[in-house]
Order: sequence, then structure tokens, then C-alpha cells
Amino acid sequence: MKKIILLAFINFLGIIIFIGCASAVRYDGPYEGRVIDADTGQPIEGVVVLGVWNKEYPTPGGAVHEFYDARETVTDKNGEFSIPGMGLEILSNVTPMDVLIFKTGYRYLESTWRGLKVDILLSKKIKWEGNKAIIPLKKLTMEERKTQLFGKENIPDEKQKLLIRELNKERIEIGLTPYQEFR
Repeated sequence: MKKIILLAFINFLGIIIFIGCASAVRYDGPYEGRVIDADTGQPIEGVVVLGVWNKEYPTPGGAVHEFYDARETVTDKNGEFSIPGMGLEILSNVTPMDVLIFKTGYRYLESTWRGLKVDILLSKKIKWEGNKAIIPLKKLTMEERKTQLFGKENIPDEKQKLLIRELNKERIEIGLTPYQEFR
């Protein structure tokens, strides 16, 4: 009887260790997509796509996040973009990518990359071609543009130069002072 209990305990411990090790290894990226106009379905060139990674630290009050890295790009004439991820992550506390997508005159999108698939509201709008997200952006009226402004993330300016330039275009068009660039 003791042998059976010991074998069951060893099997249970082995399963726990296997599950823990399997979740401690992941490959991050690449992140690919195409941004289209929500009304016309046409690709949008020049959309800024900012990918942000954070480090996550567990605390008794919940997880705390700290900026780790950011990468940005703009969509090409076909509305397509690609951001390389962090690659192979082993026992890492770096979170999967958060994404911010912005183009002057359009509603911006901010989400976790995973959220594009699982968020109830987003998943109805965003289609997938394999691992490539097809992301519609809605063109806004001037009044809508004035109500959707957002501040720059807590990200070093040198990691979001393209986003700051695009935000400044938006701010100037709606009559606001541009952000001071690249402190």
C-alpha cells in the first residue's frame, strides 16, 4: 500500500514538474498583420504599430509590470506589418506583446496581442489569416477625434519615435499643441 501511495505521489509530482516546465518555455513572435479601413476594406498605409513588452513581478497584492522593451513599425502600401518578437523565452518574466495601433484620423487600437483573439469585442472585428491579424480601423469625424486622444505610454521616447510623430500630426490637425519630441 505504501508503494502504491509513493508511486502515485511520484507520478503526481512528475506531472506538476512537466506542466511547470512546459509553460516556462515559449517562443515569442513574430507578430504579423494587415490594417484595413473598417468601412472600405482597403489597406491603410503608414499606420504606426507599436509592440510593447513588460516584465511581470508577482507580489502579494497582484502582479506588478515594468517596461522591458518596445519595437515599432509602420504599415506598407498593402497595410501589412511585421514585428519580430523576443524569440525563445525560457523561464522568463517578460510578458507577451501588447500592441498599440494608430493612424491620424482613425480610432486607435490598444490591446494585448492575445486579446485580439480572445477579447469578446475585439474578436468579432478582427479576422485571422493563419497567424496574421486583419485589423480594421474606423475613420473618425473631427469631433470624434477630439474625444479619443490618449497620452504617450510610459515608454522611453526613443522607443516610440514613429508613434510620437503620428500623434503630433493628430494633435496639430485637431488644434492642440504637439508633444515635445525626444527628450
